[in-house]
Amino acid sequence: MKRILIAGLLGAVASFIWGFISWAALPWHNATMPNLPNEDAVIEAMRSNVTAVGVYQFPGHPASEADAQAWTEKFQRGPFGMLIYHVNGTNPMSPQPFIGGFVLNFVIATLAAYLLSLAVAKMTAYSQRVIFVTLLGVFAALASHIMAWNWMYIPTAYSLVMSADAVINSLVAGLVIAWQVKPEMA
Repeated sequence: MKRILIAGLLGAVASFIWGFISWAALPWHNATMPNLPNEDAVIEAMRSNVTAVGVYQFPGHPASEADAQAWTEKFQRGPFGMLIYHVNGTNPMSPQPFIGGFVLNFVIATLAAYLLSLAVAKMTAYSQRVIFVTLLGVFAALASHIMAWNWMYIPTAYSLVMSADAVINSLVAGLVIAWQVKPEMA
């Protein structure tokens, strides 16, 4: 168990460093999230009409079967989409998301280390163990970002970048997790 926790901690550090590089040093996330055109006017319209935190869809889902045809026509006419909305402002560099992110990285890396420990007897080569952890990231990317791309019409470029980020993150974490979680030497 100690080795799994150490692997989780080291994997979390590696993931955290990769996250900084991915979001602060590479241009790919900003390239897939353009700024809102006419931002001040759009925000003022939202401030006047949207009063609660939420994930909003438009056009709004029909309240009854009778509204389904009008909804379908609005959806086909466009625009359609989702809006993640927060009423109140916050400090964009608050330590809370960084602390929470590290804790989540630790939980994820520890889970990956545990899963690897269950399968490690069949994986004598370091590269096999790295691939195993990386495939967990592929699974996560497919199950989250690519599913959202399919069902929620999330733009392709954004979905691919987020998926690639998740896979690279699991590769980076896998490099240190696989170094710690290995078959017992006889």
